[in-house]
Amino acid sequence: MSVPAVRLVVHRFRLALALSVVALLAGCAAPAPATGEGPSAGPAITTSTTTTTITVSVDQGRVSPPPRRVELPRGQQVRLTVHSSEPTDIHVHGYDLEGQARPGQPAVFAFTVDRAGRFDVEAHPETLLLQLVVR
Repeated sequence: MSVPAVRLVVHRFRLALALSVVALLAGCAAPAPATGEGPSAGPAITTSTTTTTITVSVDQGRVSPPPRRVELPRGQQVRLTVHSSEPTDIHVHGYDLEGQARPGQPAVFAFTVDRAGRFDVEAHPETLLLQLVVR
């Protein structure tokens, strides 16, 4: 097996393990009370007939809301906003979108999901924010 293939297998294993741990912990923990800090309170995902808006925050490596899959129909417009407490590179895999979130200056991506598949959105190095599942 080639080195890139091994890396892909290891990456997928880490992703599956991380999602399993998040799912397990989500059932054990009570949500923290809202503090009024950071992005406005409310749902992290909103959908209109033309655009799905997704907001994610990273605070010292902790992702809020926890990583999850977001299912979208092919052709849907997406507006993704990532807030971070420290400078963080953000990457939308499969769409080759990259940006940097800084304190007070979120990374904002606007794009159309035009190909089917499962695409990771990560804060580098290797912090899963969410997965886009396009059908």
